[in-house]
Amino acid sequence: MPPLIATLVSGLNLLIAVSALICFIDAAIRPSQAFPAIDRQTKVFWLIILGLCFLVIGVGFGVLGLFGLFAAVAVLMYLVDVRPKIRAITGKR
Repeated sequence: MPPLIATLVSGLNLLIAVSALICFIDAAIRPSQAFPAIDRQTKVFWLIILGLCFLVIGVGFGVLGLFGLFAAVAVLMYLVDVRPKIRAITGKR
């Protein structure tokens, strides 16, 4: 792999791993009742998924593999869909 592409992929891996960790922390501080209130999965489900995403991306699968792709989609789903709705009903924190 050319050095520029390898650097870009490494940067993308780091970005998604950090995003997964931030999402995990965000989900951990949100109240458990907020998740079913917005008709989404439970808090425990999201903590498990986001924790696995961090491990998959951070440990070495990266975003180029199938597991990495699923992890990236899960992190993006939390950031784009779940987090804004929870923040809307619990207030900005």
